[in-house]
Amino acid sequence: MPSKARALAELTRIHWFPVGCDFMFWPFAWGSLAASYHVALPMGQVAVNTLFYALLGTLVHSAGCVINDMLDRDFDRKVERSKTRPLASGAVTMTEAAILLTVLVGAIFYMFSTAGPTALALGLVGLPACGGTYPLMKRWMYWPSLYLGFAASWAVPFTWVAITGRFDWGMILNVAVASCCWTCLYDTIYACQDKKDDEKAGVKSMAVRLGDGIRPALSVFDVTFFGCLLWAGYLNGQHLPFYVMSVIAPFLLCLWHIWSFDHNDPRDSWDKFTVR
Repeated sequence: MPSKARALAELTRIHWFPVGCDFMFWPFAWGSLAASYHVALPMGQVAVNTLFYALLGTLVHSAGCVINDMLDRDFDRKVERSKTRPLASGAVTMTEAAILLTVLVGAIFYMFSTAGPTALALGLVGLPACGGTYPLMKRWMYWPSLYLGFAASWAVPFTWVAITGRFDWGMILNVAVASCCWTCLYDTIYACQDKKDDEKAGVKSMAVRLGDGIRPALSVFDVTFFGCLLWAGYLNGQHLPFYVMSVIAPFLLCLWHIWSFDHNDPRDSWDKFTVR
């Protein structure tokens, strides 16, 4: 791959696939699969929808990474792990990044347009309002991971409305809160890689703020994730396989990661982040 194409691919983090992309895929998947079960969608259509949302989630994640690096290029130069990123290192110019972002956003909005007018409106509002502002949060607050969880969770009402054609706030809110907690939990583990550099650079993060209290704090998010998915399953009339595979298993996996990872070891933080 030519060096410029490689640098542009690295800017989107697509070279990590599926790591990172699942941050946006799972909120789409939780919402779409719950909605599909609710309306008894045929399995063939469920498979098509899942592939559609996997692609959409990948595009949204890639666009978010480009925006993040455009806004954070000066911070990235001060952090050991991120100083070699394409924009921070000069391998990609701001103009090239802006063109790439335009292409990604155009593709995203085209996919939004195929999901129906209400879902399209949710996407048009949610993507820039939530995803577009996340990179700024680390300048203003110590809870950017929580904001990222909130930003990712707009995928839940989007998918629910796209498939069912209506709002069911009991389902939407429970699945969205569960999604928010899961995203926040793992983004905080990811942020532990940069704690020392973030403190020097003046970057705010939950990893910095929570310090040695990180395990009980993340456990609260995990328990909330568990409770919300449990209740969503009840509201949706789910059966035992859902509770075992989609509620209990991820809850225990998260709990193991929380209490086994070394939050002062960047390598271990990365390892736990990648095996979720």
